[in-house]
Amino acid sequence: MSLDITTHRVTVSRTARYATTGAAAAHTNSLWVAFHGYGQRAADFIAPFADAAPPGVRIIAPEGLSRFYLELPRPDGGHLTRTGATWLTRDDREDELRDALAMLHAVVGREIGAVTAACGTEPTLHLLGFSQGVAMSMRYVVERTAVVAPASPVTTHVLWAGGLAHDVADEALRLAWRQTAVHLVRGERDRFADDATRAATQARFVDLGQAVSTHTFAGGHRLDTPLLRALLAHTAGAGDGAVPTTHLADTAVRRHAWPPPS
Repeated sequence: MSLDITTHRVTVSRTARYATTGAAAAHTNSLWVAFHGYGQRAADFIAPFADAAPPGVRIIAPEGLSRFYLELPRPDGGHLTRTGATWLTRDDREDELRDALAMLHAVVGREIGAVTAACGTEPTLHLLGFSQGVAMSMRYVVERTAVVAPASPVTTHVLWAGGLAHDVADEALRLAWRQTAVHLVRGERDRFADDATRAATQARFVDLGQAVSTHTFAGGHRLDTPLLRALLAHTAGAGDGAVPTTHLADTAVRRHAWPPPS
């Protein structure tokens, strides 16, 4: 006769890490929070931002709390050289999500506080989620709007090469994005962005009644430095307005191509 097995949970404190680049707190007017993709590390993910950030823009990249080796175990130990992080898995999903959101609120609050103390004014807040980070950034903006800082809307939200969060209610998104410029980015050779995925994404934005600027670039499932630079500069007020817009009347989606046609 086997004995019963019971699973228990206990709350513990964790040490989280995040990477930063761009302007020092005392010279920041725009704060970007960059959410990495599956299997990435914050310090690696933020590297393209270091090449793209205009003056006055500070970027922070929190790292998911769950880390793992990227390769299967090998007898020679070679799999121990590369690690990555993930935001959450299906296992104990609600607990992992709660922990991740608490960490994000702490990191962003710390950075906003530092900028405000140094400059005397709160910076504008912008979000960019890449791949798995898209859904995490959506969960974050909804909870921030509803619980943490309802009077401080996010100025820009970039959804780059990732699926929309299925566990975020449309009404919560409408509230979170009521004063937000939303951008959707994908590479033309992104193997994860098939026709069905793109159609489902567009249909959801139509249901939301949310205007979204869509950008494409000649590449795959990755960040693109020229487009990233243009988005950062445009939202910081340092751009030349060269991010083109063509209204797609039947869907309320504004499409962009990158680079703009000559």
